[in-house]
Amino acid sequence: MAKASRVHHDTIVVPVRMSAAQVRALAQREAIAQAGEDATVAFVHLHGSRPLGAGEVEWRYSYQVIPPGDATTPMPD
Repeated sequence: MAKASRVHHDTIVVPVRMSAAQVRALAQREAIAQAGEDATVAFVHLHGSRPLGAGEVEWRYSYQVIPPGDATTPMPD
């Protein structure tokens, strides 16, 4: 039996000048790095941000990881 896909939650700290599209791309790269080389990241969703001061913002995001060999259908964005 294949392993079930999982939704992970994380945060990323970026400069305040970054657009949401840039943050999402960076979060996706981080998610792929965390998932492992054989797993698939099905989606990355930004949940919101909060200022940290000193020109930085913390964004919350989630992503779905599908383990290798899993035929699970990805959740939509």
